[in-house]
Amino acid sequence: MSKIMTGELVGVRESVADELLYLSPHQIPILNRVGFGTPLNNVKHEWVEDAPFGDESTASSDATVSATTVSVQNPTPFRTGHVIKIGEELLKVTGVSGSDLTVERGYADTTAAAITAGDNVEVQFVEGVEGADARSARFKPRTRKSNLMQIFDETISISGTSAAVSQYGIDDLYEYERQKKQEELALQLEKAIINGIKYEDTDGYVRQMNGIRNMIQTNVTDASSSALTDAMLNDLMQDQFEQGAFKSAGDWKIIVPAKQKRAISGFDKADIRLTREENTRGQVVDQYVSDFGQAEIVLDNNLDANEVMIVDTNRLNVHPMTGREFTHTLLGNKGDYTEGQIVG
Repeated sequence: MSKIMTGELVGVRESVADELLYLSPHQIPILNRVGFGTPLNNVKHEWVEDAPFGDESTASSDATVSATTVSVQNPTPFRTGHVIKIGEELLKVTGVSGSDLTVERGYADTTAAAITAGDNVEVQFVEGVEGADARSARFKPRTRKSNLMQIFDETISISGTSAAVSQYGIDDLYEYERQKKQEELALQLEKAIINGIKYEDTDGYVRQMNGIRNMIQTNVTDASSSALTDAMLNDLMQDQFEQGAFKSAGDWKIIVPAKQKRAISGFDKADIRLTREENTRGQVVDQYVSDFGQAEIVLDNNLDANEVMIVDTNRLNVHPMTGREFTHTLLGNKGDYTEGQIVG
């Protein structure tokens, strides 16, 4: 008769996902706030995004007072029968061809004026005609988006002698090294969340996830090396508000590296007055209040020193693969050493 004790088993999997979240909150602030979502069962995860038709664009070239063609950067918001506004003038769209709008100038007794490239061209409403037939419908298909699963792994290997040698402050060298590897993996995942670039090799064995930076394709402002200002942040918040943000519940974060955290904490610093008796100096800003919404300031040094991201974390999820959450597997003694692996 023989028996196997659990301490003798090789290959026992131990979940370390929760430990990953709490190891280093200063290094992995996004992962700490978002956590791990529902496990998924494919290496490619897809979702669908939808949005209404836009309602404005900009003129791409100049047009005289009498011109009946207006060229725009983006023609998709416009259709025949729209009444549009450029400056103080209303115009009626009588045709759309490519990026050119054929228009009736000075609509509704407004005064026609010269148009300059870059002028805002905004849809106001459709021209409603009494007794008219139903207007032809238009449809905007939803957009399919996707991301890829990425494998993160580290190996722990401790020689028998190293494990036996007494060390200050370390009771169990293997456990000590395991926790260090967990911290390294947590930081790798945080960097992928921020900086990842979607990639898959031709064989399909290597995959990398897309990160926040590369998913933000619009609403990008180049400050041209200028220092961050209160007005810049407020402008960005306004841009998002005008495109529909803040209309539903969100958990907005302004994600910044150390350099920009100091810049935000320095907003209005010159306006602070202290009495001579005050013996505390300095200002720390953890919440930013704009005209369009409030956001928590999140310090994350995985960003570039010269960038700031404004993100609704309600729209972020980090999904493990089913059965592939971060786990530690003890591979056992492979000679005069003990080895284990953490994979997620």
